[in-house]
Amino acid sequence: MVIMNGMEIEQPSSMSPEDIEPGRLRVFGVCHIVFGGLGLMNVAGGIAMQFLQERLWTGARSSGLDEVQEIQNEMYRDLSAYTWITIATGLIVGVLILRAGIALTKRRQSSVRLSNTYALSSIITKVVGILLFLMVAMPVIGEAVTAMLAESSAPAPAWVGGLQIFIGAIGGISFLLSMIYPLCALIMLNKPQVRQYLARHGG
Repeated sequence: MVIMNGMEIEQPSSMSPEDIEPGRLRVFGVCHIVFGGLGLMNVAGGIAMQFLQERLWTGARSSGLDEVQEIQNEMYRDLSAYTWITIATGLIVGVLILRAGIALTKRRQSSVRLSNTYALSSIITKVVGILLFLMVAMPVIGEAVTAMLAESSAPAPAWVGGLQIFIGAIGGISFLLSMIYPLCALIMLNKPQVRQYLARHGG
C-alpha cells in the first residue's frame, strides 16, 4: 500500500518471469489445431479415395480394360498396402497434434508433454515414410511407367530416364520441409520459460 496525496493506492505486485505467459503457447496451440484438422481431413479424403478406387477396380474388371489402364490399376493395387500405412500413420499423428493443440490453448501442465509426443511421433513416421517411399513406392511407380511406355507406340520421351531421380528428389524435398514444424515445436516449447510458466499457472 502506497500513500500519495493523502490517498492510499494499491501497489501492484511484482511479476516474476515465470508469471509472464510465453506467446509461443498460443501460437503453437492454434497451429497445432489447424494442422491437426487439415491432417485429419486429408486422412478422410485418403480413405474415401481408397474405397472409391477399389470400386473402380471391381467395375473395370467386369467391363474390360486396355493394357495401359490395367497397368495403372495394377500399380494402384501394388501400392494399396503402402497407402493404407500412410493413412494410418497420418490418423495417429493427426489425433496427437490436435490433442496437444487443445491442451496448449488451455495452458494445461501436460501440454508440452503431449506436444513432444506428437513431435517425436511425427518425426519417426516421416523417417519411416520416406524410407518406404524410396524402397516400396518408387520401384512400383517406375515399373508401371516403363510398362506403360512399352505398350505405347510412341518413342519414349527424353525425361523418362531421369523420372525416378526426379520423383526421389521431390520426395526428399517434401520430407525435409515436413520436418521443420515438428522440430520447431520440439525446440521452442521445451524452453525453460515455457515449462516454468506451465508449472506455476498450468491447469
